[in-house]
Amino acid sequence: MSFCSFSSQLIIENKTTIDNLFITSFMPYAPNECIKVYLYGLFACTVANPSHNTIQEFSKTLNMSEEDIESAFVYWQDQGLVQILDTIPFEVRYLPVKNSTLKHPKIKDGKYNSFNLEAQEIITGRMITPNEYYEYYAVMESLKIEPSALIMIIKYCVDLKGDNVGYPYILTVAKNWAQEGVTTAKAVEEKLLGYQKDNEDIAIVAKSMGIKRALDTFEKDLFKKWLDMGFLPNVINYVAKSQKKSKNSVNFRYLDTILEKYYTMHLFTILDIEQYENEKTHLMALAKNICKNLGVYYENVEPVVENYISVWKSMGFDDDTLLTISNYCFKNSVRTLEYMDKQILKFFKLGIVSKDALNTYFNDILDTESKIKDILVKLGTDRNVNNLDREIYDNWTKLNIDKQLIDYAIELAKGQPKALTYANKLILSWDKNNIKTVQEAKKNAPQKVTKPEKQKYDSREYTTAEINSLFTNLDEVEI
Repeated sequence: MSFCSFSSQLIIENKTTIDNLFITSFMPYAPNECIKVYLYGLFACTVANPSHNTIQEFSKTLNMSEEDIESAFVYWQDQGLVQILDTIPFEVRYLPVKNSTLKHPKIKDGKYNSFNLEAQEIITGRMITPNEYYEYYAVMESLKIEPSALIMIIKYCVDLKGDNVGYPYILTVAKNWAQEGVTTAKAVEEKLLGYQKDNEDIAIVAKSMGIKRALDTFEKDLFKKWLDMGFLPNVINYVAKSQKKSKNSVNFRYLDTILEKYYTMHLFTILDIEQYENEKTHLMALAKNICKNLGVYYENVEPVVENYISVWKSMGFDDDTLLTISNYCFKNSVRTLEYMDKQILKFFKLGIVSKDALNTYFNDILDTESKIKDILVKLGTDRNVNNLDREIYDNWTKLNIDKQLIDYAIELAKGQPKALTYANKLILSWDKNNIKTVQEAKKNAPQKVTKPEKQKYDSREYTTAEINSLFTNLDEVEI
């Protein structure tokens, strides 16, 4: 049975219909997560594809846990908009909105009296409305946040934004922290202590960027993220100062993009970053030359430096080697940075990172090509070397076949159709039968097929009498 379905009282025709009464009377007072679940449930009821109509799909699409989705439907059941038919598996039926009236979460009388008083004492810039209180109750009930923990969050938000801070901001902070598991007063205290510990360092960074206002939770979370990535506070401050020198306006979001870039390139110290920035002009010139060799053009090669050149350099490839590889890619008619990157990874796995090693590799290839070409000439085949030829020769090398035995196979195959394939069959047959020498191979050599000689006819002229005699004899033959 489907996870969600309509009651027989509802009729939906190929579209998701939302009752105006839901929008005016229920949506303004419902928690955001509950609204998301309700609307997606409506959609799931209307689509024919059953894959949309599972709690697992709800969880994946809405980025919510199955427990939170079930809690949301419990909320809507309390409001009279759905009926939970079963819990294992969880099954919900939507009911008509017109038959329902607004119901706030069922809260035990006096449960949040202390919370109400403390919250109003903290938020002195305005009066807290009943609807705002219900929003707090819903979050505490659905996310299992302790009232004392939410009070601490409210105070933190007031200190940050002022005594008339809006409750959507408070709820956003509470939900984000709850997703991190911060739902108790102790957990909130530990998080705030962590913020306090970083306050001095982050204040220095903010000053370097010219920010004089109080920092919000988003900016503080970014700073914590950078520390978790491995950057020390002095490195973060160095980057902030550097960017401020080159730009009129620098904020935490922009600084995050710079540090993300350094993180990708494994640049974590001031020395590494200074060296990179000093080499950047050189790297951009190198990027332009590589692109020129490949036959591609980028108006701005900075992304090429960041995504390719810097990575290749960190792998140990020098300029000459990279330029040589770019020429190699061009000559092989695959002229993209993506293809060159694949070739570089291939060379890196082979331990080829210097120009000398690369030249040795190419010389070995040319030597092999020359040997294969020589074999084709001996077979009487006048054509270029192809991939099949290379595979056959590579297989002979792996089998460690004696050169004299290969020469003998070539001798036997010469003049045969598909001569190289014929020679390969001979060598594979000898290897299978453990034949290692020419003498052993001769004992098992196939006989060459010779064409029968053409019948020779007497070219002398016949007399009339002889011709008449021939036809006479034919008349005597019985048919």
